[in-house]
Amino acid sequence: MANMWWAAVLVLCSAFGRGQDGPRLSLERLQPHGGFAHPSSSPVRFTFAPIIGERRGVVMQGFWLHVSRRGHEVFNRTFTTQLPVAEVQLLPGRYQWQVQWFSTDGEVSDPASSDVLVADSGGDVWTGVPWMGANDTNEYEAQFDLSGSQSDQVELLVTTLGFGYVQINGQDVSQDILSYAGWTRTDRRVLYRSYEVTKLLNATAGGNLFVALGCGYRCDPKGRFPSYKDPVPEGSQDTVPKIFRLQLRINGRLAFHTGTPGAWRRRQGPVTQDSVYDGEVYNPRAIGPWVPSESLPLAHGPPGAMVAASFPGVQVTRVDHPISITAPAPGVHVVDFGSNVAGVCQISVPQAATVTLKHGEVLQHAAMPLKKIDPSRVYFDNLRSAAANDTLILDGPIQNWRPRFTYHGFRYVEVYGFPGPCWMLMAFSTHDRSYPVMNTALPDRVNVTLSDEAIHTGSKGVQRSNLMQVPTDCPQRDERLGWMGDASLSAASLLAHWDYNNMVSAFLDSMVDEMGPDGSLPDVVPFQRFGGRPADLSWSAAFLENLWQLWQKDGDLKPAQKHWDGVKAHVNSLLATYTAAGNVTKLPQSYGDWCPPPRTPGGQPTETPPVGFTSAVSMLRSVQQAVDLGTALGGAAAKDVESMITWHKSMLSAFHEGYYNPVNKTYANGVMATYVLPLAIGAVPATELQAVSQGLLKYIADHGNTWTGGIITVRFLFDVLHDIGAAATALSMLQKKDYPSYGYMSLR
Repeated sequence: MANMWWAAVLVLCSAFGRGQDGPRLSLERLQPHGGFAHPSSSPVRFTFAPIIGERRGVVMQGFWLHVSRRGHEVFNRTFTTQLPVAEVQLLPGRYQWQVQWFSTDGEVSDPASSDVLVADSGGDVWTGVPWMGANDTNEYEAQFDLSGSQSDQVELLVTTLGFGYVQINGQDVSQDILSYAGWTRTDRRVLYRSYEVTKLLNATAGGNLFVALGCGYRCDPKGRFPSYKDPVPEGSQDTVPKIFRLQLRINGRLAFHTGTPGAWRRRQGPVTQDSVYDGEVYNPRAIGPWVPSESLPLAHGPPGAMVAASFPGVQVTRVDHPISITAPAPGVHVVDFGSNVAGVCQISVPQAATVTLKHGEVLQHAAMPLKKIDPSRVYFDNLRSAAANDTLILDGPIQNWRPRFTYHGFRYVEVYGFPGPCWMLMAFSTHDRSYPVMNTALPDRVNVTLSDEAIHTGSKGVQRSNLMQVPTDCPQRDERLGWMGDASLSAASLLAHWDYNNMVSAFLDSMVDEMGPDGSLPDVVPFQRFGGRPADLSWSAAFLENLWQLWQKDGDLKPAQKHWDGVKAHVNSLLATYTAAGNVTKLPQSYGDWCPPPRTPGGQPTETPPVGFTSAVSMLRSVQQAVDLGTALGGAAAKDVESMITWHKSMLSAFHEGYYNPVNKTYANGVMATYVLPLAIGAVPATELQAVSQGLLKYIADHGNTWTGGIITVRFLFDVLHDIGAAATALSMLQKKDYPSYGYMSLR
């Protein structure tokens, strides 16, 4: 999908079909999707698909698209159902575009505008631009003057190794928050973002640049997390974690940067501590004096290639407000925001005080591992070592404060030290106590209405909270990492819900950056904090799963073609693992069918398949996906997969013979996973298909129409029920509200 089209048109579609009094598309609504780029090495692809409006029979008939650069037209086209696709090769530079849609009833939208950078794939615009940073300061400032040039287009390019934000003349340069660089293995690649900032300059084409920096994932003390099991040295740290690299360009020419002599100064700002896990401490009394700042030596900083980010940054995508505030103990307020998502709190405090906000997901309730249950208080033990605290140390009032260098996953907040009773906290306007929800600002891909929205809303909410420039495992505890198991099992759903293509393509680049010489992959990408190498085979499956899903969902084979050497290396690593095991039933396993629900809440899971069972299933699926991709690519790739086809056929037969009990008509130990997963990968011979299918349905009925499997089983369960003609059973399971079920979770 083309950045220039999909970055805006789904926002455009959200307003389609409404009357004149409804929301209209505006430039302001499109600006949040700026900051990312399209590589000049590939053409920009524009696509049109008609959207049905809210009024019966009204359909978006087409749209007009006009692309220009520096006032000169480079592309002008009307898109309709008869002419739905166009590609254009654009030279490096920043392009402006305008779009208007028209409908079958004659309605025409207001024109909407935005811009996009086409990044030079072959050059390095960062040559000679140094990094800047210091261990004792976190705010930087510079005065710049561009009046000597024809500044009809001024562009800011910026990256921060940790978290950070940039302002020009007191205004944020974009709505992107947390990190401009995302999270990569920085000895291989560092992402940067680009913003058109001409309108932020003062009347003399100059002004003030302000940069504030935070740690992000990079300041935690040694010993807090497990050391690596991988002998390859970790490549994403730096001796100074809070550093940035910045430049201003006029019509593509370098005009000002972090190495401009004598321009910069630095100081300690009001944020005295910050951690993505532990939160932020804000103390205005800690602000230090400005001192001159020099850039770091050119050899300092991560050595990876500077690459323009190809997907949106993290933004505030909605704002929630409290549904209740209680005071369960003196000096303690509990604020309930009504939904469990990722973000921070915004709060106003009327006078000097030390106020702490501690974030959690649920209230204490029965079956929790606590000696004493207080249902009026928030449960925090699941956060493990993450403090999830934001603290304000104030000598006077403050309005609408929110942290800039952290985020939390939460529904509830315990507020300690607020200077006033519960009614005073409640009396502030909703703007004074709100919940900015944060995630990578991917546009919706679909908009559906269901008779029961709970599961769909919940699934999208979970995904939204874990879209943090890499797809993460959770937003609340001391991980928030690119766990590959989650990225594999969520791949199809993410591509169905969101315009995820460019983000996952960048994540695939990071997977290849982390691929070992033997083709193995780690459990976590970028490989930090947790996991091991080689990964559990159901975790490393994310590589081929995402390549395959991009092809299946969008016919996009470019990532598979780009990474075909990586595909071959990875399949060779799977073959080496299989050979070393000596038997399909002896494959290694680190996690397996992770987190099956125990029989009762708080208990221990008992319904697990034998060790290595899910590894065999995932290996078979990965090899089949490699075969599918190579066949689709054709040419040399099709030749490459000939041996894979033979191996897959042999292994599939060995899987059935090694695990199937022809008397009981079950695989392995007969738990839910051992019915679902062989059906999912086509391992069940036609002669046994009916018996195994009926066995699954009986198992479900015997277990109260719910599931007992872990995340791998549940990923394929409903696909399998559809395929064996048991949609009614699937619907019954989805509608359940008692434990364990999606309904049980959505009610809590």
